[in-house]
Amino acid sequence: MSGLMHKFYSICLIFLALLLSFQDLKAQDTTATTKDSLQVRALDSLTMEEFKDSIKNLIPVASYFQASLNYLSNNVYLGRKDTAATPYITPMFGYYHKSGLYANASASYLATAGEGRIDLVTLEAGYNFKVGKFDGQASAAKFWYNSASYNIRSELKGSISFFGAYDFGALKPTLTPTLNIGNKLDFALTMGVEHTFYLADDAIDITPTINVNASTENFYNSYYKVRKFSVKRKGANVKVKGTQSGEVLNSAQFKLLDYEFTMPINYTIKKFTFNFLPVYAVPVNPAITVVTTKKGAQAATTKTSKEVLNNSFFFQAGVSYKISKKTPSHFTL
Repeated sequence: MSGLMHKFYSICLIFLALLLSFQDLKAQDTTATTKDSLQVRALDSLTMEEFKDSIKNLIPVASYFQASLNYLSNNVYLGRKDTAATPYITPMFGYYHKSGLYANASASYLATAGEGRIDLVTLEAGYNFKVGKFDGQASAAKFWYNSASYNIRSELKGSISFFGAYDFGALKPTLTPTLNIGNKLDFALTMGVEHTFYLADDAIDITPTINVNASTENFYNSYYKVRKFSVKRKGANVKVKGTQSGEVLNSAQFKLLDYEFTMPINYTIKKFTFNFLPVYAVPVNPAITVVTTKKGAQAATTKTSKEVLNNSFFFQAGVSYKISKKTPSHFTL
């Protein structure tokens, strides 16, 4: 934004504050008038950031639609992943009401050579709110996975979660409890800490983040039983003749599963927002698995082992477009 435009926006905002203050003055006595006038004159001593914060409550919030397109390089959940990569191309469309309520729908296309299918459809609804320095979001989602999906969460039917964060300035701790709904319920908890940096007159925001994830693993046990050995992956080498089934022992035990280091980057230009989210996941506490193999008329054999965990780097990149009602341009901060 040029210096001239910046000054023009500031003048418009000051004019709005003065106008609203004047409306209040007309209904008050002389003492109140003097007090309010002093408050208006005090704006001259505010920094630009402080002025922005003081004026935000005067800005009307508009409801809007938003369309987005994202690419996920690999589906990794709590440090766990399938032996074959599951990259997704996901278009999404949503409506976000000025009250904080929202709803969106998405379809994830499995971008693997030879697969070519919609692997997941998601419907989500929720509520965003802010109270002082506290940010919150409550949401519920419904999942429909393709019968051929080998996504490790493919036996989940839905989830309910709450996100809470409090901004202390230097650091912003976050807490996200989640209830995953499948053949059995899973409870997951994410604890994190982050801080956002703003660049280019707030057009760019960068948020270094550290998250610690813990959960039960009933979803993982269902994946082992239903999907891991029965779903075919195109191009994969079949090394075992016969049939196999698996089980994750003590899957109902709540435990630490991984550490994640992320740095979301968003660049907003007019109604477009470009985003890039790199993630480095360090899994811990490998599961103890039992694999049963059956070959023809031979007796079934079982093998108990500890799963091999590997660190993962994956990313999501995309763009979104906001479709909103017209709002006077001078309300942009």
